[in-house]
Amino acid sequence: MPYFTAVLASDSSGWRARDVDVPAGSLEELADVLRAAAAGDSPVLAAIESEDEWFALVRADEGGDVRFFVSDAPAASSGSYGPLFSEELLETDFPRPAAAATADGDEDAEDADGDDPEDGVRPVAELGGEPAWAGDPALLADLGCPADDLVELAERGDDPAAALVEVGERLGCADVMESLR
Repeated sequence: MPYFTAVLASDSSGWRARDVDVPAGSLEELADVLRAAAAGDSPVLAAIESEDEWFALVRADEGGDVRFFVSDAPAASSGSYGPLFSEELLETDFPRPAAAATADGDEDAEDADGDDPEDGVRPVAELGGEPAWAGDPALLADLGCPADDLVELAERGDDPAAALVEVGERLGCADVMESLR
């Protein structure tokens, strides 16, 4: 299965591509690679795309935790990059945007567990044949891609390459990312 990977670092003059391999090991190994590629304390991202299936974004800020967002957790966890999205991480609850409150769009309803969907937590895997995003949808909010937009791109299930281009456009790095293809 073909993969596209890119490492992008922001600095005072904009986004730059970094010539580093995106390891398929653990998320912490990738975080170390990203931190080494960073320009000071500026953001650094890894973009990973599996053709026609899913996309993922991984962010590691200097001194901060590694955060990720993957558009289809079950598909991502079964491929070569599966170790990055281990079962332990995928079973974690992450904050979610209010617009993604329930699967049917009813933001006032309680979920199947009786929890109030407004509480800001979304169980990661809503399996059953449907793509299920996982991770922190707000990982790019401070860079210009709000959580709602990232979730919408994942839930649309469109071409993962096109979704990454849309993310790149919002961040101002689409040209840099596309130059790596």
